[in-house]
Amino acid sequence: MALRYSRWSPHDRALDVEEHVRAHLSSVADANDNPATYADQVRISRENEDDGVLVIGELDAELDARYLSPDFDPEQDVAANPLTVEPIEEQQ
Repeated sequence: MALRYSRWSPHDRALDVEEHVRAHLSSVADANDNPATYADQVRISRENEDDGVLVIGELDAELDARYLSPDFDPEQDVAANPLTVEPIEEQQ
């Protein structure tokens, strides 16, 4: 299955948007949400328009980010992975 993601960009920001598209597709295909794991495998194409460019990314992979799974429960995830930072009132 190919994952596909696209974003519109002004012409002068197309490289930044391309980087974002690569990172997004890599993240959703990686179980650890790593934006670099598959970034070099993302195929990029562009559709130029007068006022900008549509950056289109494709990656031959399956969704693997756990938060995209149909059985993902965000409340259970938070309970299992509590924050490790001090609450603000304890820092003062």
